[in-house]
Amino acid sequence: MPEALSALLSDPRYWIVLGAAALAGLVRGFSGFGGAMMFMPVASLLYEPKLAAVWLFVADDIAALTMLPAAVRRCVWREVLPLAAGAMLAVPAGVALLVIVDPELMRWVICGLILLAVAIMASGWRYRGRLGLPATLGTGALAGLTGGAASLPGPPVVLLWLGGQGNAATVRANLIVFFGFTAVASGFAYWAGGLFTPESLLGALPLVPAYLLLLRLGGRLFARASDRQFRLAALALCALAALAGLPLWTML
Repeated sequence: MPEALSALLSDPRYWIVLGAAALAGLVRGFSGFGGAMMFMPVASLLYEPKLAAVWLFVADDIAALTMLPAAVRRCVWREVLPLAAGAMLAVPAGVALLVIVDPELMRWVICGLILLAVAIMASGWRYRGRLGLPATLGTGALAGLTGGAASLPGPPVVLLWLGGQGNAATVRANLIVFFGFTAVASGFAYWAGGLFTPESLLGALPLVPAYLLLLRLGGRLFARASDRQFRLAALALCALAALAGLPLWTML
């Protein structure tokens, strides 16, 4: 066993990260998103955030490959492609906002808007009709902005699809394919930034089986869930992400 991996496995912090990876896999397998919400707060607290990001990227993307074939057959491409294009194009603008605008103010605004949207969706409101190109492109761009500015790309997309008439299986498939596209963009960014090192990739390897095993369990739980249960779980995850992203916690 390589010395670097042996040192990690002897570190109690790494076993906590391993547990976080398993929980992230369970959530991702059930809802199609949310792995980062479960993993990153724990892993980035115990290790360097950029190292935690690589670990999640490797574990999540390898595991998510098992979900892609079914999702590709089930997703609605006219909704996924404009969203993915809008998100990938808008990420640089989100990063620029992060530089120009006060980051705490930005997080207050973004997280507050997400919580407001969750409250509206939880009341039972849904829009009627089919999603148009402007709505999908605009929401994708918003996801790119919130991802670049506050590391919260998921909630705008999730809330858009939850507000429509699509059933849980279609929404979940859309999310899996959408995050497949954004993962490609992230991979190029990580590679360009020099984040893929032998040490970081080696540390991700033990996380993969834990993530994958619970991802499959999450998929089985989804198969038994009703549309209402899926909707409530997805709304709860969006609310949790927004609450966790509030700058309030850094003030305590």
